Amino acid sequence: MHHPDRGPRGALHNALPAQFLNGGYRYFTGSLAYVLHRVSGIALIFFLFFHILSITKSQATPEAYDLMIRRMQEPDFKIGEILLFAGLLYHGLNGMRIVLVDFAWTRTTHHKRLWWGFAVLCAALLVAGVIPLLMHINVAPILQSDVLPGGGK
Repeated sequence: MHHPDRGPRGALHNALPAQFLNGGYRYFTGSLAYVLHRVSGIALIFFLFFHILSITKSQATPEAYDLMIRRMQEPDFKIGEILLFAGLLYHGLNGMRIVLVDFAWTRTTHHKRLWWGFAVLCAALLVAGVIPLLMHINVAPILQSDVLPGGGK
């Protein structure tokens, strides 16, 4: 099957800026999987950096550690926790899909169905995992509490 836009002439005719300006770029499942995998990977690297930084800073004093733990248990911190869970889940499942496609299948006709299957699995596991995350709010926010960090009153 011949694709008229898949040759050297098509590459010159459909230059990258023209693709975005003219709307000529055809988004498809593969590009969506690629972009989501890269974005989730970069977000996880940033999380890892800030996680190590916060753990290191909290080791200075017991009060700093108590403050960090109480901050991480506040209800507004749950949004970040849910986004972290979603990023880890998608990046891990999509990585397994990539390994499966690269090493198990010789035909390329199953990529789209396999990605949508993993997307549905990811969404189901996300819903199943978010329920316990939302139910586990066991500490009142720092500003509403009459107990100071470190155990003082």
